[in-house]
Amino acid sequence: MGIENLDTKTYQEIVKNAAELVSGKLVQERQVQKSRVKAILNGGADGIKALLGNTMETSDADLLPAPNMLQSGIDRLAQKVSGVPQVRVDVPNENDSTRSKMRAEKLERIVTSYDEKQNLLSQLQQAARWLPGYGFCAWVITTKKDKNGFIYPSAELRDPYDTFPGNFGPDQQPREMAVLRRVPRYKLAQIYPEFAEQILKKDDDAEEATPDTATPFLSYENNREQAWEDNTYSGVRIIEYYDQGGTYVVFPERNMILDFIPNVLSSPPFVFMKRVSFDQLKGQYDHVIGLMAMMAKINIMSAIAMEDSVFTETNISGEIESGQYRKGRFAVNYLAPGTQVSKPMNNIPYQLFQQIDRLERQLRMVGGYPVTDDSQSPNSFVTGAGLSELNSTMSLMISEYRDIIKQGLVQMDAKRLELDVVLSYTMNATKKPMAGFLNGAAFSENYNVLQDIGGDFRTRRIYGVMAGFDEPQKIVTGLQLLQAGVIDVETLQDNIDGLENIAKVQERIRKNKAESVLFDSILARSAQGDPAATMAAIAIYEYPTAITEIMKQFYTPQEPQMTPEQQMMIQQQMQQQMMGQQPSIAGAFGG
Repeated sequence: MGIENLDTKTYQEIVKNAAELVSGKLVQERQVQKSRVKAILNGGADGIKALLGNTMETSDADLLPAPNMLQSGIDRLAQKVSGVPQVRVDVPNENDSTRSKMRAEKLERIVTSYDEKQNLLSQLQQAARWLPGYGFCAWVITTKKDKNGFIYPSAELRDPYDTFPGNFGPDQQPREMAVLRRVPRYKLAQIYPEFAEQILKKDDDAEEATPDTATPFLSYENNREQAWEDNTYSGVRIIEYYDQGGTYVVFPERNMILDFIPNVLSSPPFVFMKRVSFDQLKGQYDHVIGLMAMMAKINIMSAIAMEDSVFTETNISGEIESGQYRKGRFAVNYLAPGTQVSKPMNNIPYQLFQQIDRLERQLRMVGGYPVTDDSQSPNSFVTGAGLSELNSTMSLMISEYRDIIKQGLVQMDAKRLELDVVLSYTMNATKKPMAGFLNGAAFSENYNVLQDIGGDFRTRRIYGVMAGFDEPQKIVTGLQLLQAGVIDVETLQDNIDGLENIAKVQERIRKNKAESVLFDSILARSAQGDPAATMAAIAIYEYPTAITEIMKQFYTPQEPQMTPEQQMMIQQQMQQQMMGQQPSIAGAFGG
């Protein structure tokens, strides 16, 4: 939009506010922990160094026998919570009309189309790892244009490593947020072509950033690894600052504001999904890193001890010339009388392996990561009660994360719907196309923003009954619930992947059931000697694909044929009725 629209904050005010969010003892300590978690979860040599210390200089650190249980645990947790919850719009009981239900269903399709346009599933798969890993994830509300030029509301995920929220309110949402991003220089110039010349300047031609505004970000920059969105290693820093007033994009290298987007929403243009903790932003596994580090050390020591026991030294007592002693499976040595050859006994303490098991159990208990999630047997070091407790802890954890995601998506839905209404006024475009997939059926239609959305932005998000189960678990559990009367067939179908059009599936099931009943009836009548039924059964066996048409012909009722005398009698009866006489129906048919 350009600098001319900037009427809320100056460059100095923006940078000052962002610097306050980045600086501070607690923020810096949290950033150190985020760096450690980031390295461990990314794995490799940097992950080993994060566990064992930066003094390791070997390039083969990633080859050390240190299992990354943190990465495994967070992947398993993310896989259970990363699915997209279904959209539901409730109809008030006092307005339970067909029209209200149709409007609610259309609103569900509108929000579902938002989800698909911004590829919400992929974003949630990433967010489901950042949320427990860093303790939060942030989404910014923006717009997206399709190939036909229609503008839709959207939400974009930001890297929590680069995101610094302000103070949280009672709703667990901050009132401001700063994002320190690194993007390729050429990409930044493409986004803001009006400032391309300044952006593409060489560093030696650039104006130096004001010291008092640049200094707060230096410590962050010095400790920052390459950003996940910038693989060119030539990225430049930009600062995104969000508050109730709008979105600011600042380019500190040139002391300039690249963009300002006024906020047209009734709340700040972002959504926070925050893990529930005591009073600080903490990741799910922050407190188990020490246990994992000790496990890594003991694993490495045990591996070294076993290697030393296999390739142990040879001790020779007596006289023997150097180089005469042969080693190997078929080696033969002739020694002088009195010469002794010995190897030290294996002295690996068994307590070492017991300690590994103990640490693993503690890590799983504290982190809520049961062995069953790794398809392992609980073994002897976990009792049945302990295993039940582990699984219960995991279930409660999953439920809590799902609640966080659902609540965050409800806020996202409200902001996107509100933005769509505002866009319809500013862009003078009230009708838009939408498409998607909802409740097992594809849809493609138009919607009227003002009529179909109006001023009601309330939605609900729900996970399926068997969300987080694999497919065999879904089928077995679903059949059990169906048999117990807890769910219906349609709910079971909604929760099984691969049923792309549930309405058509249900239609085919009803048709097959009806055909089965009618065919059994034909066979029964044929067995009683009905020649028409016998001929119909034979025709069905010969032409099974034409079973519907054959049954239609067989079961079509035949109208009774009346004789001319009966027709004349009916006419007489009608005349009598018109003259006030009581007709005799029985007489009309010779009764």
